[in-house]
Amino acid sequence: MTDQEKFPHPRTLISSLDKIAKVSSTRIESITNGKGEPIDNGGVTDNADLSFVGSAQPSQYAQILDNGVGTHPAVWVDDYCHFSAFFPDEAAGEHAYTVQTMDGHKSDVWRVYIGKATEADIDWVNDSNGNPIERGGFTRDTELNFVGFGRSHTEVKLFDNGNYLQTLAVDGNSHWSAFVQHLVTGLHQFTVLGPDEVLSRPWVIEVKESAPLAIQFVIDSNLKLLGNHEKTTAKTVTFVGTANPNEKGFLSDYDNDVASIHADSNGVFTVTAYDLAEKVHTFRIKSDNGRLSDPWTVRVVAS
Repeated sequence: MTDQEKFPHPRTLISSLDKIAKVSSTRIESITNGKGEPIDNGGVTDNADLSFVGSAQPSQYAQILDNGVGTHPAVWVDDYCHFSAFFPDEAAGEHAYTVQTMDGHKSDVWRVYIGKATEADIDWVNDSNGNPIERGGFTRDTELNFVGFGRSHTEVKLFDNGNYLQTLAVDGNSHWSAFVQHLVTGLHQFTVLGPDEVLSRPWVIEVKESAPLAIQFVIDSNLKLLGNHEKTTAKTVTFVGTANPNEKGFLSDYDNDVASIHADSNGVFTVTAYDLAEKVHTFRIKSDNGRLSDPWTVRVVAS
């Protein structure tokens, strides 16, 4: 292979660097503490001196925000798309760092908890359908499942906004689990307390009010809109309704499940019932979370 084949033309190199700069995104690449120890996203450090390294479009200022607030001076992004910052003596507790640049771009969140590492903590939280809920996330579910760690063969206590919920046994593999029901809407800060009597970092979750589970309108195969209690000669009827985003369940006719439903990310579902007998049908939506819609009655008559 010749040297000409090995190395691209300088003009090609310049073009490649320009392309890299154009596609670079605004992001935090690493955070280390004053001991030089890297802190993973969602990690814990007992040293409050933090150093940031990140990247963004070059030749502009980047502002590092903590929970959406800029508490330190902006830093300059150099010609190589890099920036760095040093925040000494950050406050103890949970931090959610993002970077926002002058061109309007914003990075993903990098979460850091500053404080003493505890013997017990929460590893993850799922809703009743098994969907994970991140720290600072939200749910419309009022039932949550927790899994955490602690010292083997001891007990931990689970709290919500400082209020005691349960005492949980830690198994031989240093794991514990909990099921919490009847959560009210609003912010919840879940913590656990182990034998060291030090509260874990909070796992904050917002419980939002559920969207109505309802049949909104009905249309038969003749493209006729059917009001509640109206009749039709069609044997196929389609239902459109609302639910929580991604909520699942069934369309039922009295006590019989006719078809499954799965709301989209906007909380809208469509479901069709086929081969309906000539009689009165009372339809409801039953969600997997135990919710039940108001009935919608359709009378199927002979043509």
